Amino acid sequence: METVTIEPKPPYDIKTHFEHYSLGNLQPLPAIYEKGIYRRAFRLKDDILVPFEIELNDDVDSPKLKATFYSAITNKEREQAIAKLKWVLDTEYDLKPCYEYMNSDPILSRVRNNNYGLRPSYYSTVYEAIIVAIVQQQISLKIASHMVSLIVRRYGDCIRVGNKEFWEFPSPKELAKATVKGLRDCKLSERKAEYIRNFSQVVAKGEFYPESLKKCDYVQIVDKITSFRGMGLWTAESVIVTSIDVENVNPSGDLGARKAISHFYSGDKLMSEAEVRNFTERWGRYKGIITYYLMAEYVHNE
Repeated sequence: METVTIEPKPPYDIKTHFEHYSLGNLQPLPAIYEKGIYRRAFRLKDDILVPFEIELNDDVDSPKLKATFYSAITNKEREQAIAKLKWVLDTEYDLKPCYEYMNSDPILSRVRNNNYGLRPSYYSTVYEAIIVAIVQQQISLKIASHMVSLIVRRYGDCIRVGNKEFWEFPSPKELAKATVKGLRDCKLSERKAEYIRNFSQVVAKGEFYPESLKKCDYVQIVDKITSFRGMGLWTAESVIVTSIDVENVNPSGDLGARKAISHFYSGDKLMSEAEVRNFTERWGRYKGIITYYLMAEYVHNE
C-alpha cells in the first residue's frame, strides 16, 4: 500500500460534484463514492489493474487529495495512474480566468459564487464515455446510471481488498464478447445493446482507437463518432464534454442543458437546441464549463 498527495489548482471542489451525482446503491459506475472517499481501479497498459481510493478534503482554496494505492506498482505505473487521476478528477484546470469572465454577467457571477470551486469529473477513457453516452440516450440520468452499474458488475473487473471493492469499467474485449441478451439483462434496449456490442467489436479488433479522438478538432470528432450506428450529434457532444479536452463545446442538444439555460435566460421558456447553440456562443471558450455551472445551479440550488 502506498499513499501520495496531489495538490489541485485552486479553487477546487470536486467533492460537491460527487455529492450531486453519486447515486448510492446505483454504484459502481465504476467509481464508488461515499463520505468523501472516491474509490475505483484503473486499467493501465498491459491490462494492469491498479486499485486506489482518494480522500477528498474540504479546503477549496488549499486543496489536497490523498491517494492510496492498494497494490504494488512500479514507478512507471505510478506515473500512469497519477496522470489518469489528475485527468478524471480535473485537478489541473485553472478556473480563475473563467471566473473573471463570469464577473461580466450578474447571473453568472451569482452562479459562480454559489458554486465556488466546483468542477466536473471526466471519464477515464473515451471508450467508457462513448458506451455511457449510448446508455444515456433519451433516458434519465438515474435510470442510465442503474444500467451502467449493472454493466460494470456483469462485465467489468473487480479487485477486492479486505471488505473494499475496486471496480474498473469493462474493456472493449469484454463488451465485444457480450451477447445482446446479456446486455438486455442490464436493462438496455435491444438497439442499445447492439450499438454497444458492435462498437466494442470494432474497437477490440483494433479498427478504431477512441483515444485518438483527443488529437482531433470538434468537426473531426463529431464526424468520426456519428459514423457509427446509433450515435448522433448528442452522443458526440456528450463524449466531448465528458472525456475530451475541447474547452469551447457544450451539449446544446441536451435537455438538461436547455432547461438550465432557459431557466436563467429565457424565463423558463424552453429554448430550442439551435437557440441554445446560438446563445451560448457569447461565452466563447468558456461555454462548456459555464453550461456545467448553470446546470448544477439549476438542479441543486434553485
